[in-house]
Amino acid sequence: MKGLLLAMVLPLSVMAKTPKQPYDYVNPFLGTGGHVHNYPGATLPFGGIQLSPDTDVKGWDWCSGYHYSDSTMMGFSHTHLSGTGWADLGDILLMPTTGKLQMTPGAKNRPDDGYRSRFSHKHESAAPGYYQVFLEDYGVNAELTATERVGVHRYTFPKSNESNVIIDPTSKIFGKVIETSVRIEKNEVTGYCLSEGWGGRRYTYFVATFSKPFASSGTWIGDAMNASKDVKGKDAKAWVRFATAKGEKIEVKVALSAISLEGARANMAAEAAGKNFSKVLAEAKTKWNKKLNLIVVEGGTEDSKTIFYTGLYHCYLAPTLFMDVDGKYIAAGKTLKAKGFTNYSTWSHWDTHRAVHPLFTIIEQKVTTDFANSLISRHSDAADHMPIWELCGFDNMCMIGYHTVSLIWDAIAKDIPGINYDKALAAMKDASVTEKISSSDGKGGILEYINLGYVPSHIDKSVSKTLEYSYDDWCIEQLARKMGRSEDAKVYAKRAASFENIFNPAKKAFYPKYADGRWHEDLNMSDWNALTPHYISGNFWDYEFYLPHAIDRLIELKGGKVAFEQSLDTLFNTELKMQGEQHVDISGFFGKYAHGDEPGHNIPYLYNYTKSPWKTQALIRKICREFYANDPVSMPNNEDCGQMSAWYIFSSLGFYPMCPGMPEYTIGAPQFSKATITLENGKRFVVNAKNLSDKNMYVSKVSLNGKPISSWTLLHKDIIKGGELTFEMADKP
Repeated sequence: MKGLLLAMVLPLSVMAKTPKQPYDYVNPFLGTGGHVHNYPGATLPFGGIQLSPDTDVKGWDWCSGYHYSDSTMMGFSHTHLSGTGWADLGDILLMPTTGKLQMTPGAKNRPDDGYRSRFSHKHESAAPGYYQVFLEDYGVNAELTATERVGVHRYTFPKSNESNVIIDPTSKIFGKVIETSVRIEKNEVTGYCLSEGWGGRRYTYFVATFSKPFASSGTWIGDAMNASKDVKGKDAKAWVRFATAKGEKIEVKVALSAISLEGARANMAAEAAGKNFSKVLAEAKTKWNKKLNLIVVEGGTEDSKTIFYTGLYHCYLAPTLFMDVDGKYIAAGKTLKAKGFTNYSTWSHWDTHRAVHPLFTIIEQKVTTDFANSLISRHSDAADHMPIWELCGFDNMCMIGYHTVSLIWDAIAKDIPGINYDKALAAMKDASVTEKISSSDGKGGILEYINLGYVPSHIDKSVSKTLEYSYDDWCIEQLARKMGRSEDAKVYAKRAASFENIFNPAKKAFYPKYADGRWHEDLNMSDWNALTPHYISGNFWDYEFYLPHAIDRLIELKGGKVAFEQSLDTLFNTELKMQGEQHVDISGFFGKYAHGDEPGHNIPYLYNYTKSPWKTQALIRKICREFYANDPVSMPNNEDCGQMSAWYIFSSLGFYPMCPGMPEYTIGAPQFSKATITLENGKRFVVNAKNLSDKNMYVSKVSLNGKPISSWTLLHKDIIKGGELTFEMADKP
């Protein structure tokens, strides 16, 4: 049936005649090209289902299963990661076909060898909670939507007696399949996949129901068709076949559970029973509209609005719901039941503690409580440690630090209720003394850090670890002080000052040091290979200014405000000339500043601590316009579960969280003439930028509720109370 006439479904936004709403500006294809690693498929805010097309499941630029450069696809799987630098998932793939059954996908460059299909971006569309593509080889139009735990497919077939749906539990993004099982019974296919990968050793159970009885069905195992309707092995798959009239629609609902088949059935009954595709899609659009309308911007360009609202959309793609409707979830290899909170996973803390979660403390306070309690439960309920990077309840220990403490303390510091301080402090202290394998040498360096006051240079990424541990310890110190735990506060205050031990006064920079106290020999600052053992991604320059909890002390160490400003000027204005292998995660250079690498995201705002805050304002405009774009590449590097987008959102609003855990923000320069933030308490916080234009990028005056602000600080409590922040913009500093 290959080569049939094309049929396409118009994007939902095209059908609307009313003025564009935030929903209409979202383009899920942003970040599906380059090295950004976003997926374009259907999901809900923080949803446990991410139903999206897979064009490939191997290779770094296919971490999301999809890359815009491809022209063939394998099918549609139900779980994906958004913008990450490594991958797993791609669970339970479905593919509609016509004609002869083929049960393997085949190669990208030879799609006729398997069930793959060619497709064109001209006949592909997406919106929040919706995805559509025309499969050219089969003449099938595929549409996807989702509830929190159920993926819903709608396939429009041509006239055929051989209209098929392949159910392939063996497809996996990067992961290793250990065992799969499929069972066909009545109008239903059930089964599971046991796999191992970045999300640990895990089960994914599924129940798939169809809107029409099968004409025939069967299984595949051992590279061959099988007469049994119930098979189990390493490559068990299923297929079902229908006779369809031209334009006939077949709907498929697929519910998942990490716990059991019964859990998947309960999820299906609770969320999708009695609902067709159109009903589920309408509900998905309503949920997305509610979230996207929490921040309404005015002014700007069509491109800047698309970047802003797509960025807000991407912030809502993680963390993800990881719990059945009965409250059961998996964490640290244990089956638990949530009591008084909703459990989430997909915790990219190293990235998202910097701006994503501070954003949620403004617009998603109730969910932030659940986030904090999910993390605390790893210690209090699972009797384990809070994770470094958690996927599917498994700590894969990617990256460094114990930034769970930042998320929790930031929430408490901003008076977000519902967090037990005693449990929080116990979990935070445990995280700070737990050795985690988070580097190439297999050592996190925590014990050395505690004993020496720094991580010595023979341990991988020693400088970055010392600095990030110091910040995390500051967070713990603050909670201890709030609780009146003076002894704990004293211990963590000392640890929070550990950065002092690796500041090399001769270099005016944080520098590697041997365990015996000697400074490491001079590093070759033009060779990536010399820097990478000591700094994450070899990023010496961003870590030169990484001290969010002690910026005033950083300025002193650098020689005072004048010298500090000069060092910032050098950072932003000196061309980077390097040799050796550049790490993939360090990118988006502006001088030696790398915007594609998260540790430096607050550096453009450091001019606020000098006599030249106008330089911050100019940098914000430059970065927003030159490092973000309305196209599939969209940004310099991995979007990282919303962090790259959150920087743009905050910077566009006119303020940024310099130090998560301090209930305040530093003031920047808004990029829209007006922004209205709707808060959970029913109040609104409005940002006005008078006279904003291409030339008028500088702030001449700032007032809050009509009263002038003399500093560059905006308090969190002033946002939550509601009110109006007004900027007067000018063409000169």
